[in-house]
Amino acid sequence: MIWEKVKRIEERKYELENEIEALTEQLKSLPTGHLEGKVIKGKKYYYLRYWEDGKLKSKYVGKEVDDLLEKFKIASEIKIKLDKLKRENEKLGRVLEKIVKIIEEEKMN
Repeated sequence: MIWEKVKRIEERKYELENEIEALTEQLKSLPTGHLEGKVIKGKKYYYLRYWEDGKLKSKYVGKEVDDLLEKFKIASEIKIKLDKLKRENEKLGRVLEKIVKIIEEEKMN
C-alpha cells in the first residue's frame, strides 16, 4: 500500500518534469520583454523592448499588435502554469527525499 503511493508520487513527479520541459520549450518560441507605444506625428507605433546581453534593445513591430499581444498573454499564462508546476515538483521531490531518509534510517536499526 505504501509502495503504491510512493510509486504514484514518482510517476506524478515524472509527469510534472515532462510537462515543465514541454512548456519551457513552448515559452522559447514566444516573445519576451514588453510592448511600448510611441506617438509620432499623431500616429501610434509599437516597439518590442527586451534585454539582450545586458542591454535594453528595441525592435519596431508596427502599428497593429493584436497578434503580438495575444502571444504575450499566452506567454504570461504559461509562466504562471510553469511556476505552479515547479512548486509542485519541488514539494514532491522533498517528499521523496524524506521517504528515502526514513528508509535509510530503518535499515540502520
